[in-house]
Amino acid sequence: MPELIVYRSNALMSVRSRFDATRDVVMPANLAYPEGMVGLWHSGLPQVSLVPSTATDAQVWPVMSAVGTRVHDTSDDNCPINTGWSYVGGNHGYNVGNQIVVANHGKTTADVGSQWSDGTRIFTLLAVTNASSLLFGNPYTVVDGIAQGARVRPVAPLTHVSGATNRTTVPITGLTPDVQIRPATHSHTVAVELDGRPVPDGRSTGLELVIRESYLIPTYQGMIDTARANVGTPIASIMPRIPSLCRIANVYRWSPGGGLLVTQTVTALTRFTLNAGVTQCTPLTPVTGGSRRQFMPNVGVAGGLNWSTWANIDTLAALTDVTPANLTDRTMPAASMTQWVVSGGGVQQWGIAVGLLPVADGVPQTRARYTTAKSWFISSSLKKNYPQLVWGRTLAAGESVTGTAYRRYLAPPSTATELVVSAGDDDFVVIERVGTVARAELAAPQLFHRLLVAVGPTNLTVPDRVTVTGVPYAVPVSPGYGTWRADPDGALPEPLPGASLARGGYFLVRSGPTVESTLTGAYQRLLLHPCFLAEPTPVDRACVEVTRVGTGVLRHGVYAHDPATGRPALLGPVADFGTVAVTTVGVKESVLAAPVLLPAGWHWYGQVWQVSGGTAPTVRAGGGGTMLNLGATAAAMTGDRFGYEVTGVTGTLGAITIAGVHQFPPPQVAYRRA
Repeated sequence: MPELIVYRSNALMSVRSRFDATRDVVMPANLAYPEGMVGLWHSGLPQVSLVPSTATDAQVWPVMSAVGTRVHDTSDDNCPINTGWSYVGGNHGYNVGNQIVVANHGKTTADVGSQWSDGTRIFTLLAVTNASSLLFGNPYTVVDGIAQGARVRPVAPLTHVSGATNRTTVPITGLTPDVQIRPATHSHTVAVELDGRPVPDGRSTGLELVIRESYLIPTYQGMIDTARANVGTPIASIMPRIPSLCRIANVYRWSPGGGLLVTQTVTALTRFTLNAGVTQCTPLTPVTGGSRRQFMPNVGVAGGLNWSTWANIDTLAALTDVTPANLTDRTMPAASMTQWVVSGGGVQQWGIAVGLLPVADGVPQTRARYTTAKSWFISSSLKKNYPQLVWGRTLAAGESVTGTAYRRYLAPPSTATELVVSAGDDDFVVIERVGTVARAELAAPQLFHRLLVAVGPTNLTVPDRVTVTGVPYAVPVSPGYGTWRADPDGALPEPLPGASLARGGYFLVRSGPTVESTLTGAYQRLLLHPCFLAEPTPVDRACVEVTRVGTGVLRHGVYAHDPATGRPALLGPVADFGTVAVTTVGVKESVLAAPVLLPAGWHWYGQVWQVSGGTAPTVRAGGGGTMLNLGATAAAMTGDRFGYEVTGVTGTLGAITIAGVHQFPPPQVAYRRA
């Protein structure tokens, strides 16, 4: 299953994609959780779950059946902001309320907004929650022009000061302090698209699901002042009248492979102090007798645990802040972590990688300036475990802060976190590893020949460019880590006609007059032909045309181009399309189990006649070509020369040894864009 499957019913959604060879990961999304926010939880899918790839739609939607294995509770992972004295936004309200249980208190909506005193402070009645419960807002103070609520509780029964119709004193024997005041947001908007199209109810498939939301957070001072000025009016009904603290804009992007990218922008509408982390991460769901282990690049000992190895987070005793003193290199604030659930025997079960990308305010140099108090923190309950984009940064009205974070579920076995993360126009390579290694490689054919530009400190050895097979690297000293931006090597040419069609469109890799080419003498010879694409192109079908029948089959596929030699890369193919029969004439189409990304620039299309060499088939072919390296002599220049050949190819395509050049014109090849 190369694509996303999106199930939707009104505000509830589940997103399914491939996890490993036999399992899919299913992630929840909720467009109205709670009070209109986008959340990562719904009742039909209480946790991110792994299911067999054979599981039917009915087994996973609208309710996840027993077929699923719960791996991650994300019910609190839609990240709020912090004002320095309270979390707010997301699924949080200002935590400066006092809930008081008073049986038959007699208060009504007419009393909302009235003021009450404990003899020292003034409290404001914000809501009559029911006939036996009242919610009071605490007083606020203004320091250096910034208002903040006070986490205090009444010390004596509350007596009436002003505004109430029912003025009976309120006892405080049933008091619960630090209650979140809701609603604390308004003017919520949300839009959902799958590959740029609206997502209807039911089942849809695509490559990228995007949810965009925005909402306003009122100031706490404004909530109290507006309630007092509008006695008898529920505050929830007049939220737009309250002066705004900031606007939150979130973008959630799901992609195949269990990936979620979250971008958050906080725009101040009045002056305030901001702490923000873009994405928070509840711990993974453990297995019986197992534990959860977490590694954090560039972090040493903090909270009594050594994060440069696999720290057992189940033993974390207290809230832990990662400060500059805990960093190996203080110029790179803590930006990422990998967490694994392991069994009692230490066997990996499932993992997650979370981190901030070095874009916008997430660039290490910018973060180092604004996270001197902490760049990451983990609560003792493990409920909050995430990077801080800024901590203690004061924003003037109109200023914004933007960060982008990735979340990626990981399948075992894994010795390293090796990711390619795309954010807008930038692609990033992330490598993080505990333990030394002389040579390893991150597969990244889609980034072939890109320049690797380090973003922040690294202690890994990598090449300047992405090679044909990916990013080879070495870890001389444990732990190893690094993040690189994969930049195009020079300006890309204009896209080729046909290569930029919408999904489902067929295109030729070359156009022009055609001929017929009989493969006499080509039995078990892999014939490789150079092809060019101006842009990386995902394809899910490959077609050739048989014009005269023969025996056996044609196997075809694609090899990468090695710019160092000007020849096909000798390692395994980018794709083996399988075989097509040549016993009948017509267009023969290979339907791929998963889309293949053909790289931008040159690649080599290969075709080999196999199985039975009795009668050579004839295929549709075209003329033309490009420069060809003949070797140390000019002897091979005589006659037609169209590409390179590999002899003795009897089965699936693999590593190759070039045997020389061949005289067969390039076959007519058409692909369907995925």
